[in-house]
Amino acid sequence: MAAGGKSWRRPVTRFKRALEPSIHLARLTLRAFTDADEGRLFQSVRNSSAELMPFLPWCHPQYARKDAKTWIRFAQATWRDQTQFAFLIEASATGALIGGVGLDSPDANGDANLGYWIRTDCTGYGYATEAALGLAAEGLQRLELNRVLITLSVNNFASRQVAIKTGAQFLRKTTGGLTLHGVKHDALVFALTQPNIHLTV
Repeated sequence: MAAGGKSWRRPVTRFKRALEPSIHLARLTLRAFTDADEGRLFQSVRNSSAELMPFLPWCHPQYARKDAKTWIRFAQATWRDQTQFAFLIEASATGALIGGVGLDSPDANGDANLGYWIRTDCTGYGYATEAALGLAAEGLQRLELNRVLITLSVNNFASRQVAIKTGAQFLRKTTGGLTLHGVKHDALVFALTQPNIHLTV
């Protein structure tokens, strides 16, 4: 599953502060990407491409190790720039790679976008909800954001369920708000704010 759908480019807006490279949650650890994650990331994306591709254009059956390497370098560069904070989601007990979650696109109003994806064989356990809530809490508290936004295609039912389970407030539906594979999708926008965030899943 995935939220959003924007192709990744070097962002131009910056967060005012940085996050710690490791966040420990009840069952999960969110960790900044390292070069050593290349192989695991490649395998996870390739094994999940059929489910992820409709809503994450970068995820496709031809995804190669060089694509994983390029993404990791991009994630590291944007972390240094404080323009994006991309995390690997790992199972705390085993260290297994479960997916990814990140904050990007901060704006002058104190909003930022939250995106997430979960490996196909790890769906159905509430991991996306836990990761989304954990990172949103860090964004609201440490980065002092006003709102953490989740923007998703109206056709992305799995991500919609995650947004609902986090307790995020539905804000609006935008016509043609997302472009995926060259096709415009109507989008749903949800928001997490300090009063409505609860770190239980």
